[in-house]
Amino acid sequence: MKKYYIISISAIIIFAILVVSGIIIFNNMEANKKISNKNEIINNVNEIQNNLISNNIELVTTASEEEKISPNSTFIFKTYYKKCEHIKVEKEIVTQIMVNKTKEDLEKIYKNWNIVTFRNDEVLFYKEEEGNCGEHYLLKELEGKIAIYSIDDENNFKLYEETEIITNYLPEEDMARIREGIRVNGKQELNEALEDYE
Repeated sequence: MKKYYIISISAIIIFAILVVSGIIIFNNMEANKKISNKNEIINNVNEIQNNLISNNIELVTTASEEEKISPNSTFIFKTYYKKCEHIKVEKEIVTQIMVNKTKEDLEKIYKNWNIVTFRNDEVLFYKEEEGNCGEHYLLKELEGKIAIYSIDDENNFKLYEETEIITNYLPEEDMARIREGIRVNGKQELNEALEDYE
């Protein structure tokens, strides 16, 4: 019984090895055919070019079709704020109106932006502004809860949002920091700071 079992397993393993070997050999043959076809095409093109040159026929290359925006393209807008030295990045999926627009078309539409990168799937716009990015916040206690204040260019505070995070349940060190006020920059940093206190 054990001998029959060992023979069966051996036969299955040998069969699997033969199948895998056959697949590998077939794939190598196909790859070699593709390489030889590609080499044949390159040789034909070279032969045609040599015939044209030897017959003093001038080759004229044509410009490729101008690149245009595709329906799946993304617009990325980067703004550098000189006062706070922050960069704000916003992304947009293109609307149907923007599909098939060229770089020149976009330069006319977005006159206040510099186009840094233009590809059919992504366009990167850039500009600089004098003020700050408008995403400077202060976390401070207000009536026993954490409140979020926005900070303007003149360093004035304005209530932005009241949270439901109660300060009485925070550790003493965190409560002291909240009472003094914690400055954060950007929505992501703001969300991370709030998560720490929830």
